[in-house]
Amino acid sequence: MWVLGINWKLHDTAAALVDGDGRIWALSEEERFTRVKHAWDSYPRNATRFCLSTAGIDWRDLDVVAIGWDLPRWGVWGENDKEQLYRSLFGPEAVGHGDAPELVFVEHHVAHAYSAFYASGFTQAGVLVTDGAGEKESISIYSAGANGLKLERRWPRGYSLGSLYEAATRLLGFGYLDAGKTMGLAPYGRAEASALLPYGDVIGDETGNLHTPFGLTPEHTYPEVTEAWRQHLSERFGTVTHEADQLESDPVAVRIAASAQLTVEDTIRSLHAETVALAGVPEVCISGGVALNCVANGRLPEPLYVPPFPHDCGVALGAAWSEAPPPPGRLLESPYLGRSIVPGREVDELREDGFRVTGFEPSATADLLVAGAIGAVAEGRSEVGPRALCHRSIMAMPHSTSVRDTINRIKGREMWRPLAPVTLPDYARRLWPDQGRRELYMVGNTVVSAHAQEVMPAAAHVDGTTRPQVLPPGQAPVAESLLSEFAARGLPPVLVNTSFNGRGEPIVDTAGDAVRAFRALGLDFLVLGEHLVHRPT
Repeated sequence: MWVLGINWKLHDTAAALVDGDGRIWALSEEERFTRVKHAWDSYPRNATRFCLSTAGIDWRDLDVVAIGWDLPRWGVWGENDKEQLYRSLFGPEAVGHGDAPELVFVEHHVAHAYSAFYASGFTQAGVLVTDGAGEKESISIYSAGANGLKLERRWPRGYSLGSLYEAATRLLGFGYLDAGKTMGLAPYGRAEASALLPYGDVIGDETGNLHTPFGLTPEHTYPEVTEAWRQHLSERFGTVTHEADQLESDPVAVRIAASAQLTVEDTIRSLHAETVALAGVPEVCISGGVALNCVANGRLPEPLYVPPFPHDCGVALGAAWSEAPPPPGRLLESPYLGRSIVPGREVDELREDGFRVTGFEPSATADLLVAGAIGAVAEGRSEVGPRALCHRSIMAMPHSTSVRDTINRIKGREMWRPLAPVTLPDYARRLWPDQGRRELYMVGNTVVSAHAQEVMPAAAHVDGTTRPQVLPPGQAPVAESLLSEFAARGLPPVLVNTSFNGRGEPIVDTAGDAVRAFRALGLDFLVLGEHLVHRPT
C-alpha cells in the first residue's frame, strides 16, 4: 500500500509518502523546490514527484491521496477540483484514469494530531493542536492510543492564539508567518512592561460556558479575529515608531511582543493541563503553528513531544498516517526526509572560479572555526521543517557576541535576533537542563547555565535562554565530527547552528542551492557533501 499525503491550500504546501506499515519514504515542502518561501497557494507538484521518485513508484502505484484539510467541510471544494489537483500533481494522463488513486479528506487538526502522536514514541498521549485556524476551529484536544484518536474538546476560531500572535506580529511591521521575530523580540520587554491580554476563559465557568475575547462567535473568520486583536493592541499600547532593526529600543514594540508572548504562554499552560486531565495520561504531544513557539513549549513539563514539523507542512504526513498509521510507540526515526546533497558540476565551477576544494576533514575544518571562520554545512538528506538541524546549517564558534552580530548581518536579520546552539549529549547538561525530546529538533526554549553564558554568548539570548539542539549519534556526521574534534582538543563542544539561507529564502536544499547561498552570503567555507570549499584569500 502507498499513501501520498499533501498539504494544499494557503501556505507551507508539502507532500509525504508512506507505505502500508506507516514507514516514511519522503517528506518535503514545495518551497524547497520553487525557492518561494512557504509556497503560497501552490500545488505540491515538485514535492510529490520527489516523494514518488524516492520510492521508485509512479502515481499508478498509489492507493490513496490524503489531503490534510476537509475541503468540503470548509466549503472550498468544487466538482472540478479533483481533476485539477490530479492534473497538477501527476499530469493530464491521471485525469479520468481507471487507476487514479482514491482521494480522501482529513480534518486539518486531525492531520496535525496524527503527525505529532505517531512520531512521538508514546504508546498513548493527549494531543493538543493549536494554530491560526482549521476548517472552523482553532484549538483541539485529543486522546490518542492504539485505537487512534478520540476528540475530547474543541474551541472555535474566536480563541485563535495564532490570530492573536499574528496581529501583534503585523503591528510590529513584520509579514505573515513572521511570528518567530515577535517571539525573539519579547524578552526585551521587562516583566513589568508585559500584560496578560483579554484572551477569555478557555476552560469555562462553573456552568461550562466559555467567554471568548471581544465576544467573538464561531462565525467570525480568521481575518476578522486577527483584526479584532489588531485594533485592541493598537488602542491599548499605541503605535510602533522604530524601524525593524531597532525594535528592541521601542517601548511600544517590546510591550506588544512581550504581552502577546505572555498571554500565549499562560494559555498554553492551561491547555496543557486540560489535555492531561482529559486524556488521563501525563504524556502530551503538541502540534499546529502555535507549537513553533519554542518559548511556550519550554515552559511545559515532561513528558512532552513536539515534532520537527508542527506547522502546516506536517499535516501532509498526518494525512498520510490517517490512512496508514505506524504502530504507536515508535519515535520518528529521522527528520532528514528531503533531497540528498549530490555535488556535481558545482564543484568544478567553484574550482574554475578560484575556490580551493579539498576533501572534508574534521581537524582542518575545526581549525577554520577556531580561527574565527563562519561556514556552512550541506550534507545528506535535507531536514524537514523550519529549523536547521545540521544538514543545512550555518555554523560558527559561539565564543563571542560579535559572532551573533556578524551572522545576523550576513543573513540580513535584525541585529537583536538570537541564534541557537548545538552540542553533544554528554556535554549538554553543563549548558542547560534536560529538555527531553524537545532537544532533538530545536522546538523548546530553556534557561542556560553560568557555564553556558561563558562559553556560548553568541547563542544565549538577552534573557539568558536558548533554543538548543542535542545531536544524537550518527544523525549529522559532519557536525558530530566537528564537535567531537573540539572535545578532543579540550574545547567546549558547542557550535552556533542557524539555518543556511539568505534573507527571505527557504533553507537551501540541493548542492546548487548551497553553492549559490555560499557565494551570495560571503561565507568563509562550505562543507558540501564530502568536499570542503575554501573561499579565495
